[in-house]
Amino acid sequence: MSSRNSFDEAVMLLVQTLTLKVMAFNASYTDLPILTTELSTTLYSLGQGISVQKSVTRLVVENMLSKTSFVILAACFVGFLAVKAIVTVIYRLYFHPLAKVPGPKIAAATRGYEFWYQGLQHTKFPARIKELHKKYGPIVRISPEEISLNDSEFNIEYFMHDKKLNKDPWYYYFGFRSALFVLTDKKKHKERQTNLANSFRGSYWRASYPMMTREIQILVGKFERSAEEKQELNLSKAFRKTGNEVLRNFLLGEHYDGPNSASRDFARQADTLFHPLFRAASWTRHFPFLIHFQDLIPDRVFAAIVPMVKYNREIKHMIRRLIFYHDANGRPEYNHALLYKIVDHDPSYRDEKCKAAVEEFMELLWGGREVLGHSLSNICFHLMVNPEIMDKLYVALKVSNLNLSTASYVQLQTIPYLWAVCKEGIRLQRGGNFRIPRVNKDDVQYNGFLIPAETPISMSPNFFHQDDSIFFEATKFKPERWLSGDVERLERFWNPFGNGSRSCGGRPMAYEIVFRGVANVFRNYSMVLSNCDPEYCSYEGMLEVFPQSTTTGLRVTVTKRGD
Repeated sequence: MSSRNSFDEAVMLLVQTLTLKVMAFNASYTDLPILTTELSTTLYSLGQGISVQKSVTRLVVENMLSKTSFVILAACFVGFLAVKAIVTVIYRLYFHPLAKVPGPKIAAATRGYEFWYQGLQHTKFPARIKELHKKYGPIVRISPEEISLNDSEFNIEYFMHDKKLNKDPWYYYFGFRSALFVLTDKKKHKERQTNLANSFRGSYWRASYPMMTREIQILVGKFERSAEEKQELNLSKAFRKTGNEVLRNFLLGEHYDGPNSASRDFARQADTLFHPLFRAASWTRHFPFLIHFQDLIPDRVFAAIVPMVKYNREIKHMIRRLIFYHDANGRPEYNHALLYKIVDHDPSYRDEKCKAAVEEFMELLWGGREVLGHSLSNICFHLMVNPEIMDKLYVALKVSNLNLSTASYVQLQTIPYLWAVCKEGIRLQRGGNFRIPRVNKDDVQYNGFLIPAETPISMSPNFFHQDDSIFFEATKFKPERWLSGDVERLERFWNPFGNGSRSCGGRPMAYEIVFRGVANVFRNYSMVLSNCDPEYCSYEGMLEVFPQSTTTGLRVTVTKRGD
């Protein structure tokens, strides 16, 4: 019998003992030593793996219903919860298989520790985990059931190679159930990921180059107007808008002229709609019933309370209608769209309500938009903080023989300093703070600790990127590190998008837009921060993937280069 089942039986035995005494009105102070002895004996038996025998639950319930008052019944229920909570904490602290793993006792006792930092303090738990590793070492117990490992050599082998590790279903539960990002089973994820990754290569991908060129030119036009009119430019919004348009065209096709096309920027309300939804994941993991709460409230009322719901339903209707038209008409201009490609190649998207297709669309649009906008914002921030590097990049772009307005990512890689700047900026982006919990079906040995099978073990890409033993002075923006020394070792630990079948399928698009955006902007313009100093920008969360709602974004003053 598993330790989990034995633990549950132990709790029930203790609670029933207490309940029978309360019912008989014999729970006096003289009974406390007896109860204490029973508690100690049961816990000792649990620690030795001895199964606790099932007791007379049915008899207890019958007696309670027939002989006790509602007050006594309520007292028994409260007693059950109190004793269960106490025994649960004692078990987790002293008898759990992870009891000897270092870490704060309160984190070992309750997930409320994570909720305090992640749910109530705007996603501060990743920063807290880094502090815990500094205090306790490379292995830390960050919750009753989860271990965090900060060991670059171990992690690169354990997490980044194509092992049969599944995602932790608890961590990835935040409303979406069918999208690629939240699929916990590795086999299902790999099948879906392969289909998606094929869309970012070959003729289908090359056919999207003109569209991306046009969107980059539109982005450059915003910098041009800002310089001419001497008006501040909000980089955060400009870059995310570019990411939004690229993803919209790639998902639906450039010729899409149906509902929500010209009339709406698909992510124009992402700051007020999607960001709160993402932050709400910190709550729904701990209180999963919140996901189903909307089913209990009329649509109009709930949409008024949570605007995201109305937008979500508009997208659902649009996707269903598009798939219906696609199946009925097969219009060529519609066919050149990722949405139809993945639906045609994967039957799992064609459920009754197209729920999987709707979730995938929303995940790709919003997730891709944030990745592109966030990466470009971080690179620009570091260039503005280091103007000498910005000027050096300008010179490298100026002397290049490439036509930067049409040059592809493959061509731009031939400019060494541009390549180094983009690699270094992506390394320092904040998106890598999110942890990656994985579940192994086998036991894991680490530094003398036995981590049982099915235990979530997590790491963060920033554990690699901020490791001084790999990236000397890791917190500093130093593009030159990519131009000399052991670059092969740096590449091995540079993992912003993951490796293997779990890696980001849209990585080619991220490279294309980031490299082309940086090249075209900094060849023609210089800029300085106009609304904050670097420390303030970082403190206010302007460089986070999902900034706080009060954050105004990176605002800059743009100056056109003289030649």
